Amino acid sequence: MRNLPFSLVRIMLNSYISNFASWCGYFTEYFLATNGVKQGGVLSPVLFCVYLDELVHTLSEAKAGCYIGDIFVGALAYADDLVLTAPSANALRKMLAIRYA
Repeated sequence: MRNLPFSLVRIMLNSYISNFASWCGYFTEYFLATNGVKQGGVLSPVLFCVYLDELVHTLSEAKAGCYIGDIFVGALAYADDLVLTAPSANALRKMLAIRYA
């Protein structure tokens, strides 16, 4: 996402700045949603995939997760969920310690 056109970045920022939410509209007062993607938003799955792509690549390069043959299956993602699979507790700890920029 580092090389996106300025206008696209601005559109995305404007859609997330001052994003207010409530719990079913009547259980709570409206509150400022300061992180995450919009639940049910059209752009949300794309943003989640863009965010996860670099993380999954970094996890794959660490060679700590599970593989089926040559295929990395150490990070399985669906919708807004992510599952890490590792052959040992130490390998899982190594995966959990990975950070990326």
